[in-house]
Amino acid sequence: MSGWHPTHAHLRAVVAGFGLLVAGLVLGRVDAIVLATPLLLVALAGAQSRPSVVPVLEGPQGALAVHEGEDVVWSATISGLPAGGSVAALHPGQRWLEVEPETGQVVAADDGLATTSIGLRPTRWGWRTLGAPAVTGYDAWAAWRWVADRPQPLRLTVLPSTEQPDTTAPAPHPYGLVGQERAVRLGEGTELAKVRPFEPGDRLRRIHWPTSARTGTLHVTATHADEDAHVVLLLDAVNDVGSSGGLVGERSSMDLAVRAAAVLAEHFLRRGDRVGLRVFGDWRVSFLPSSSGRHQLRRLLNVLSVVEPGTARGEDALAARQGLGAGTLAILLSPLVEPASTQQVAMLTSAGIEVIVVDTLPAELVTGDRGRSPEEQLAWRLRMLQRRLERDRMASLGIPVVTWTGPHSIDKVLRDLARRSATPRLVRR
Repeated sequence: MSGWHPTHAHLRAVVAGFGLLVAGLVLGRVDAIVLATPLLLVALAGAQSRPSVVPVLEGPQGALAVHEGEDVVWSATISGLPAGGSVAALHPGQRWLEVEPETGQVVAADDGLATTSIGLRPTRWGWRTLGAPAVTGYDAWAAWRWVADRPQPLRLTVLPSTEQPDTTAPAPHPYGLVGQERAVRLGEGTELAKVRPFEPGDRLRRIHWPTSARTGTLHVTATHADEDAHVVLLLDAVNDVGSSGGLVGERSSMDLAVRAAAVLAEHFLRRGDRVGLRVFGDWRVSFLPSSSGRHQLRRLLNVLSVVEPGTARGEDALAARQGLGAGTLAILLSPLVEPASTQQVAMLTSAGIEVIVVDTLPAELVTGDRGRSPEEQLAWRLRMLQRRLERDRMASLGIPVVTWTGPHSIDKVLRDLARRSATPRLVRR
């Protein structure tokens, strides 16, 4: 809709004013004529103030990427408004999107120019297409209105929220020379390992003069190599158990898994490690090669934001083993309601891959029976009993299974694996 059109208030003033005037003249009622006079004056003033210039709206276009809970401002500028006019803007409500103010915003025009701003806050990861707000302009008498053509919708990529982990535990099996992990072998680094006798080939700057002067023979310092680890996050997207209420509401298993993957990825990448991602259960997203750095974190968050659980089944959903070798730390994030998840763990462990299983099933769903029929409750309890047996079986085989409660969840497990990685292991080839 373009151009100016009469408002309902203006039409009511015209109809009511002329109606009362005619009725007063025909019936000889002076009171009706008195009541009609102000309405007719307002109607005539509104008719004389019809604007001749069509306003122009300039709004945001393109795409944005933000984290869950991060504020976004939709701002638009309207030019060509009449003197004393105003603009009203209202954003349509959407799921997992908070709008401030919810009831819209009215802005007065200054020199024919008005700027309206609406605060938006996405509360769940994923791709969003934000509906364009409805923008309407009014003249000074509110007798004429102009409805702006809807601007192009704003495409929003909502990345999972990340919180800085408080863990300092190292990852087992570090390789390379770029990270912050302490290697199990000696090499060029910054952390002192021991002081030993001088050997041919040692650098002179490594000589430890206090020990050499005390013993009468040259001694040098040996350091641990600063190395990185190869970490692969395995995301179980076969099922999404529970309902999602956004960032502060109820959490489904995919909410916990995606946010846990984002937190773990940021933790290891900040330490200089190489992190990769494999998703099974989603036909669109399956593999992100391992790399390091801030760009890798952004790529990983982008992949996590487009995960759609339950879109792949069968063999396509069980491709976690491909390309992983011994020395890799694999972290499986799964609600453990699909029997195939435990099969994945067995395959990885038999190949000599260190596996940590992170249970992402919300605690309220383990014992909750809300909204289920008696038959569904019985089936769910049986599945939870089987799930408990599978967890106990993995724990008896030395596979750590932890429940995700925050960034510190796997701190103790990483320390135990780092100590265990120095002992010989039997690996089936």
